[in-house]
Amino acid sequence: MRSEKDGASVTVSTILPVIRPGDRWLAGVLTSAFNSIRGVDNRLTLPRARRAIVVLVDGLGSENLKAHRAHARTLTGLAHTSVLSNFPSTTASSLATLATGADPGQTGMLGYAIRNPETGLIVNQLSGLDDLDTDSWQPVPTVWESNADVASDIVSAERYRTSGLTRAILRGGNYVSANTYPERLARVEQFFQSNEEGVIYVYIPELDQAAHSDGVASDRWVGRLEQLDGFVSEVMRILGPHDGLLLTADHGVLDVPNSKHRIVPGKSALLDGVQTGGEPRFLHLYSERDSTELAEAWRAVEGGAAHIATRAEAIAAGWFGEVAPQFLERIGDVLVTPRGVAVYYDERTATTQSMAMIGQHGGLSTTETHVPLVRAGVFA
Repeated sequence: MRSEKDGASVTVSTILPVIRPGDRWLAGVLTSAFNSIRGVDNRLTLPRARRAIVVLVDGLGSENLKAHRAHARTLTGLAHTSVLSNFPSTTASSLATLATGADPGQTGMLGYAIRNPETGLIVNQLSGLDDLDTDSWQPVPTVWESNADVASDIVSAERYRTSGLTRAILRGGNYVSANTYPERLARVEQFFQSNEEGVIYVYIPELDQAAHSDGVASDRWVGRLEQLDGFVSEVMRILGPHDGLLLTADHGVLDVPNSKHRIVPGKSALLDGVQTGGEPRFLHLYSERDSTELAEAWRAVEGGAAHIATRAEAIAAGWFGEVAPQFLERIGDVLVTPRGVAVYYDERTATTQSMAMIGQHGGLSTTETHVPLVRAGVFA
């Protein structure tokens, strides 16, 4: 397919990247930890363990870690591989997959901000689920609901305790607040002292926060990585001979300079009759227009710079895994994700805050989708 852009003829490929069943390794991490305690077969082929620690680092891609390995000697010195975490490569989707073992198409957590078909409103899945019935919004049982007989704790910040996202993806678990690394370490020690068997899950948000504000090349982000590495070193000292540690991430981060912002004018034909959701690295376009016609309009202008798919094409390519029928309309009629280092902003909805973000994620690049899977202790 060819299109005209800036007066030049550009060859556009409509072949989409494919995500195959079973590619999302994040789906197997917590489920494997619980099955390891039970002594049964599991996705990660983990051996039997008495206690398991699962650490989820928000915003630590394999490429991010490799670029700064000198600042993470403990982490990079442990057994680790690079795996595809999830897609969309965004926190709400990935944490739901981690917590349930199910693809986004089954959890309904199909992006950062998606349309609620019942209201027609765009719902921010990180901060906008508080007033929704989260049991129906995300209906798949969590690992804690499925393993209620196994001792377990969820260690995360106090500010997330009562959020709608917590209710949607962490229900059934024993939520234990910890806001700093010393507090997290103390919670792990307390769990080990109180339980001869079980799983403790620790969520760490600081790297993602630093990436958004300062970028993964910043001193601030590197400092957060060093703090994480020190925490892992301390956890290693706690592990007994029958205990295991898994550490992974929900997504990686791509630094995007202002020069790579692609701002779509509000009066552009590309946005005529279109409601935008998703995020700058992965747009969901909702429209009453024919989806094929809308996709072709975007391809004619942006096809050389982005993967552009109709809902049906994206589902066929496995982007969301098998999609439950009740969640089909949460997916945009057309999806747009940049091929390179770029982001898309809808001029009508972009805010100064969103456009100030340096670190971005949500898209299909390996920088965003591939994360480390670290194994230690009996899991090494």
